[in-house]
Amino acid sequence: MVLSSLVSGLAGVAVSTFYYRRHEQRKSKLDTLKRFMANRYDLTGDEFSRALNEIFIAYHSSAKVMNALNRHHKAVTTPGVDSEDELIVLIKAMCHDVNVSYREMNDSFFLRPYNTRPTSRQP
Repeated sequence: MVLSSLVSGLAGVAVSTFYYRRHEQRKSKLDTLKRFMANRYDLTGDEFSRALNEIFIAYHSSAKVMNALNRHHKAVTTPGVDSEDELIVLIKAMCHDVNVSYREMNDSFFLRPYNTRPTSRQP
């Protein structure tokens, strides 16, 4: 009787811990995705850069997102290469990973957010 109570208690703790960790990981991914999308109006801004750099940590367990991030990084750091396609692939991979539907949106929605800012900054 005591043994079964102990085992069921431990099983309950293990299951609760599993679901809590999964919930926290999803919450972290969603927070990163929100910051990323919210700051895409200024692709050279600090907030967008922070969110972009955060993707590596938040989505480290998603091979699809990591591959898209690597491709985007390569496109951004190679002079003369247009990175728009890789940005779209990255956004869609992140949305897919956290089950955020984007079917209603076309690619221009991701590339042309509200109140965009010029990409070159004046000192």
